This record gives sequence, structure tokens and C-alpha cells, in this order.
Amino acid sequence: MPTVRYHRVDVFTEVPFSGNPLAVFPEGDGLDARTMQAIAREMNLSETVFCVRPSEREAAVRLRIFTVDRELPLAGHPTVGTLFVLAATGRIPLHGARTEVKVQLGAGVLPVAIHADQGTVKSVTMTQRTPAFGLAVRDREFVARALGVRPEQIGPGELPIRVVDVGVPWLLVPMIDLRALRNLQPDPTLCREVARIAGTDFFYVFTQETDDPGCAAHARHAWYGVGTPGEDPVTGSAAGCLASYLVLESVLLAAPTAELRIEQGAEVGRPGQITAIVDADGTRVRRVQVGGAAVHLGDGELWLS
Repeated sequence: MPTVRYHRVDVFTEVPFSGNPLAVFPEGDGLDARTMQAIAREMNLSETVFCVRPSEREAAVRLRIFTVDRELPLAGHPTVGTLFVLAATGRIPLHGARTEVKVQLGAGVLPVAIHADQGTVKSVTMTQRTPAFGLAVRDREFVARALGVRPEQIGPGELPIRVVDVGVPWLLVPMIDLRALRNLQPDPTLCREVARIAGTDFFYVFTQETDDPGCAAHARHAWYGVGTPGEDPVTGSAAGCLASYLVLESVLLAAPTAELRIEQGAEVGRPGQITAIVDADGTRVRRVQVGGAAVHLGDGELWLS
């Protein structure tokens, strides 16, 4: 009977059963895309990753990342979590306190750094694509109605609603405080119309009011289309977009580097934190990195027939 082994890991946390859960299949060669998608639906997580042989010579591994309804060109917590598992299980050898490898994703070949202490993996940091900033969505009243909040709860001031893309496009929506963010009641019909206008059905809502005073923002994955099973707890690609946005809009000063933490997941009982590093010339973002810790929970196998 054909079998395929997998690992379970919680990402962007040091505490089991918090952060963002992930399934990693380290031996994905031989599985076709239809089977990968079926397995991702069966795992029923935000994402499931399959490691396959890279087609680019410089890459150590190629990652194919699936939600329950689509393959993604890039995602943060799957990349961080998978490299954590591969290093922790010896599939990627460590070279001291910092090991750098290149990973092939649908969005291209990107560098990843694995941080270790005396042979134990502590965290992983990935470089994302240079952000592309879309035009602002100016109909704040319509976006507010779609999210189930009042128009005056979007802000503060003229801080725009904007699409940012570091490999996956996210619509970023600022909120005035935690109360507004926690009272979201998205309307599926209206959110689909906003998604049509924005060109993405991934909405990331944030506020500069935080639970942890050491964090720069508190965020939620506010809308996730129709296929994703519930609210994504802690979202690495969106955090890279948000960190870049905060520098672009002069909320944060990168002179020439800004490092910040973003908290997410408390509203769904899986709190976690993402570290983001932005390199910029003024408000022109040159590079964004995101990373964090992970907890390896165990492994298992699936029977394929």
C-alpha cells in the first residue's frame, strides 16, 4: 500500500497548539498536483506543503504550497515551518548559528536563513519578493460595510486601504483600535465585490493598538474567500506586506532598516508573533524579511490507496 509521511508543526510560536498549524510532506516527488490538492483538503489546514526536487540548480528544495482550494506561489508560515522541519530532522544540514539556503517557490528562488543554538533550530527567516504596491481602494464606506464596521473605524486619518504584493497580493485595511478589529463581521456577498475591485480575496486588517507593547501592530486575516477553512491564525506573507506598507506610509522609519513584530491569532485562540525586517531608502522598500520560531509536534503517514 503506497504511503506518504508528513510532519505537523506550529509556526510563529514557541508554545504547542498556538501559532499557525502546518502539515509538511518532505518527500513529495511522485505526487501529482491533483493528489497534492486532495491531501491538502484532507489535512484541512490553512496550508499544506510538499517538498520536491528543485528545477533551479541554486535551490536546495522546491516547495509546493496548497490551501484547501488552490496552490499558492508564496506563503510565509509554510516556508518558515517547512525549513524548520527540514533542518530539525537533518534533511538540511546546519552550519553553525546561521545556515543560509535558497528555496524554490512559485514566486521564484528566495533566500532563507535557519538560526540554531548548539545544533537546535530556534527560528527561520525568509526573504520575500520586493513588494509591489497597488493603488488605494478609495471607497472606505463600502469596505467598512463589507467588513461589518463603521466607516469611521477605518483609519486613523487618511491611512489608505491598499493592496500590497510580496508574492501573494493582500488588501490591507487599517483600523483605529483593537475593539474595531475584534468586532469584524464580514459580509460574504460584499467581500466578494471588494475582492473583485481589489483583485484579491485575501484581506488583512490591522491596528497599531496591540496586546503586547513590544509589537508594532495587531492583525487579523479578515476575509479568505470561500475555500479556506476558517480564519488563518498567523500569516507570514501578509505580515511582509504590512511591514512594507508601514514603511511606505511613513508610519515606521527604516533608517535604513526597521525591525518590528506583528501579533496575530488571539481572536481564534492561536496567538503568535511574526518578526519582520524591512530595508528601505526613505519610503522606498528594497527588501522585506519575515520569520519566527516554530514547534515540531510530531509525524505520521497517510495511506494513499
